[in-house]
Amino acid sequence: MPYNNASDPELISQSAAVVVAFTPQTRAHVMSLFPTPEAYSELHGRMEGGYAAFLRGDPEGVKAFEENRDAVKQYLTMLYGLAKVATIMDPTVPEMLGLGRLPEKSAPTTVLLTDPHGLRLIYDRKGQLFATLRKVLGAKGYQIWICEGDPNVEANWKLAASSTNSRSILIPAIDRTKNTWVKARAMRGTVAGPWSSIVTLTPV
Repeated sequence: MPYNNASDPELISQSAAVVVAFTPQTRAHVMSLFPTPEAYSELHGRMEGGYAAFLRGDPEGVKAFEENRDAVKQYLTMLYGLAKVATIMDPTVPEMLGLGRLPEKSAPTTVLLTDPHGLRLIYDRKGQLFATLRKVLGAKGYQIWICEGDPNVEANWKLAASSTNSRSILIPAIDRTKNTWVKARAMRGTVAGPWSSIVTLTPV
């Protein structure tokens, strides 16, 4: 639901705004936008009855049928949306309205993150170090990690920079008098992809 991730203060504030705006008059207006059973039945009858004239190609019949067809589609869309919302309280509403069972939302296909290729390190004219790598499908961000000790010891590695793009990622506080090893990985939320190949910076 849209407010599942709202904080308590945000939820209270939003609800308070609705208390002010959601008056009997507002509710009556919103409900008046939906067709009554009588109005919908009459509209359907006009569309169904005018289908023969549409097939014959009668100009007036074609125009009338298309107008009624568009109106039916509009009402059906409104009732579909209403039924979809009402399933929060009663899952049988779509079938009660003759819409059958609403299609279940398919689970999104999750793309597995791969290791970023082409990690390159470039110093600019000011001596600042930047990392650039190829984009990874499905990634929402990238991390650059550095190591100034033994790169085979995991504890020696530390996060140096994060970015939402894969190009020109500034890596601050590099000691250029020491050997430094650099690697990168793609991120999607808390999901981390595999590491890239390690690039070595030699002292200057």
